[in-house]
Amino acid sequence: MIQWIIIIEAIHNACFDSNQQTSSNNSWREVRHLFNTCTRLIAVCIAGIMLTLGLQSTMSPAAAEPSQPRATVEWFRDYGNSSRGEAVIPTSDGGYLTVGSITEKDMIGQDSWQYVVKAYVIKTDVEGQPLWEQKLDHYSSGNAAYRAIETRDGGYLVAGTYKSYDGKPMDKLYLIRLDASGQVLWHKAVEDGQFHHTPVAIVETNDGSFMIAGRGMFSASAYEKCYILKVDSNGEKVWYRDYRFIGSEFFTDMIPASDGGYIVIGGIGYPDYESGDEDAMLMMKLNEQGDIVWSRPFHDPNTRRRAFSIISADDGGYLIGNRKRTKQGDVTILTKTDVNGQPEWEKTYKAPIPESFKSLVRTKDGYALLGMRMLDTSSGWKYEYAIVTFDVNGELTSREVLPGPPLSDVGKAAIARDGGFIFTGTVKRGEVWKLQLMKLTPFENMPPTEQTLASISFMEKEMQVKSGTSMPTVLQAVYGNGMVSDISGVAVYSSDDSRIADIDASGRVTGHEPGVTYIGATYGGLNASLKVTVLPEDWVEPEPARGNLRLDSNDYSLSVGSMIDVRVILYDYSVHKEIDVTKEATFRSANPDILECDDEGNLIGRKAGFTKIHAAYRGLQATSNVQVLRASVPQEVEQPELDL
Repeated sequence: MIQWIIIIEAIHNACFDSNQQTSSNNSWREVRHLFNTCTRLIAVCIAGIMLTLGLQSTMSPAAAEPSQPRATVEWFRDYGNSSRGEAVIPTSDGGYLTVGSITEKDMIGQDSWQYVVKAYVIKTDVEGQPLWEQKLDHYSSGNAAYRAIETRDGGYLVAGTYKSYDGKPMDKLYLIRLDASGQVLWHKAVEDGQFHHTPVAIVETNDGSFMIAGRGMFSASAYEKCYILKVDSNGEKVWYRDYRFIGSEFFTDMIPASDGGYIVIGGIGYPDYESGDEDAMLMMKLNEQGDIVWSRPFHDPNTRRRAFSIISADDGGYLIGNRKRTKQGDVTILTKTDVNGQPEWEKTYKAPIPESFKSLVRTKDGYALLGMRMLDTSSGWKYEYAIVTFDVNGELTSREVLPGPPLSDVGKAAIARDGGFIFTGTVKRGEVWKLQLMKLTPFENMPPTEQTLASISFMEKEMQVKSGTSMPTVLQAVYGNGMVSDISGVAVYSSDDSRIADIDASGRVTGHEPGVTYIGATYGGLNASLKVTVLPEDWVEPEPARGNLRLDSNDYSLSVGSMIDVRVILYDYSVHKEIDVTKEATFRSANPDILECDDEGNLIGRKAGFTKIHAAYRGLQATSNVQVLRASVPQEVEQPELDL
């Protein structure tokens, strides 16, 4: 700033001296020219000052303060095609469960097909490698999964919706119970009134039942209603309650109360086209039967104020993430209450660029909001993963943004078991939207350092593409500090045989004629290659299997140097029987140094240790544990002496 002031002062003095000389010569043209020149120079200086101030004001705390905590990308992966990510949770085995939706072609009869949107559930290991997945539809072309929990028995309950065409098309509540390996134990549809359901939270109760909180919109208007459904361990309805206040109300989250019962949050008011005089954030305490113990509306007229996430505080109270509209734009609020919902303090945060959060989580040093930053670009809105952290008193400590490929939305993120963060969203790859997981390391206090590029690689092991079609690739860079970055749009690409397939500057591969070639990528002096198989134009992809895939054992054991065979079993939903698909399945060892597997499903022990075997068949996957034991050394048997 001081340097800019000195420059302006020098320009002013030079202009003043020149002006005096020019005036003495009575040259109006020279005076005007000099005035315009000085004006332009001063304008440039003012712009420089504004740019400097702008950079300082928009710089994240992590960049402005070298000692502030920062997070790095540990890994990211995409799943499915035409898929969306709605929520992710950490699981007790260290992995993750992600839910959303996926659009696929399903055959109708023998000669026709239709697009079907299915509920999509993916179980991964700690590094995001898929262990199994489920694609579910309740006899409907429109399905989605929105929330999930891990149950006490190690399974999962997923809450979503299906499209009902009984009368006007409505999104109805749909519950799916899975065991630890992803097999469907039961699924239930819940019919209730003429409104669209959206489940927002699930809680497992002490008696093994489940409570589902949701919001619904009436089809004939923008009015909303909020409800709680309780089902037993088999999915049978125990009770259903809806709650009415002034006209339009909704729930957004629910947790067990610290003193028994449940706390639900949301908002009340009227639709946007009506008065906002009654706008309020809503907090309610319910007992085990769903009766209201107390209700706390936080009135804030004409702000559309609403809560989005709640967690318990150390003192038995609660911390609520909420937002409201102001004349200056949307602001984010943290509200701390006591155990009875009485407010103790409130902190408001206005970001220089719009933000939207869905999750409030507890961290080692305080709290964090997880969501997205929204950039208004010439080509439309662009979304990026975002994190804002606070200390235990609600004071802002850092604001992190994770640039990357375009996102259409960010789902409900969570804190990982190692203290890092796990995000799910919907990322654009070429012309296709895909469900994405992104894992961040725990925050660490470390000074910014110049990153050293360690390696680059394609996320796909190999690619298949039909002649005349194209598919995007994903190229990632791994740095010395473990950070992973998507560099698909900045690398230099080449093809070993462009007659078979070529690749454009964005990393999109186009197949031309059947054959096999390799695509190369160069970035930062490093190289990566990808095997590409181009299939005939009339090649028909096998119809995805409909059923549950499993291996013939959950746990295998063999010794170093020995071999065992495995079987892959498909339970086919269409014929309700099990089919051996071992010969058509593909196999992969999670650690080839420990375990080798061939194309026929034979496992060969290579080194003592634990690993996993993955089997895949027509879009379905199954995983089992494998222990390789040290080879036993035969002991010499002492031969008895014979009396001759």
